[in-house]
Amino acid sequence: MRQGFTLIELIFVIVLIGILGAVGTSFYKPDRLLADTRFIAAKIMQTRYGAIGYDHRNFDGTFTGGTTGCLTLDRAGLEDAASKAGGYRLDTRVQITVSGMGGNTICFDEKGYPHDGDFSEGSLLHQKVDINVSISGKSDLITVMPLSGYAKIIYR
Repeated sequence: MRQGFTLIELIFVIVLIGILGAVGTSFYKPDRLLADTRFIAAKIMQTRYGAIGYDHRNFDGTFTGGTTGCLTLDRAGLEDAASKAGGYRLDTRVQITVSGMGGNTICFDEKGYPHDGDFSEGSLLHQKVDINVSISGKSDLITVMPLSGYAKIIYR
């Protein structure tokens, strides 16, 4: 009467599981558009939260020249600096198109309100900003809401 498996049978099963795992992982392709869109939205919200409570005015009421609370919406402005951990890199095929602003730099004041490129009184955004992120014909949309500065993703 047989009570267990032989070593050959166990090795054969392990080899089969390894082959199935290798074949399965070759079919897995990460969704780079989803990852890049979520990264860009997170960078916008991180910039907004970093600006809340930071007053950009000097004691005499003039604005400082600092860039705290500002984010340039292009590859150089969005990618993390290289570090030992590596940092995040956008896909080389990603295209970023900004509409609803005069340029591609969005700034947030001490209340989290979005501004178009600087902190002057006339730069407060009263319309939504659409950031179209596309890779190879597929695209997602990030909308930054006026006054609140909240960024939401619209998956297409």
